[in-house]
Amino acid sequence: MTSEHIWAWIQGKGRIFKVISDPEKGIIEVINEKGEILIRKTNLSKRQIEMVEKNFLHLIAKKLSGRGAAAPSDTNRETFDPMIT
Repeated sequence: MTSEHIWAWIQGKGRIFKVISDPEKGIIEVINEKGEILIRKTNLSKRQIEMVEKNFLHLIAKKLSGRGAAAPSDTNRETFDPMIT
């Protein structure tokens, strides 16, 4: 079983970046739609990667695979917003 998590990070103008995080290997990569690595961080601790996932990726990206990925039925569900009446 792999510890790799794959995220879709939607940018302006319809661009989608793929973010790969792997807590076991200590790597986070951001890849553009052409497959070019834009950012590659290595030698990160498991705690650092978990912090990036929790405080950044969970807010701006959609998890595509790995532990806790959204099931296909979750993709069309609206997000509850208590501020909207």
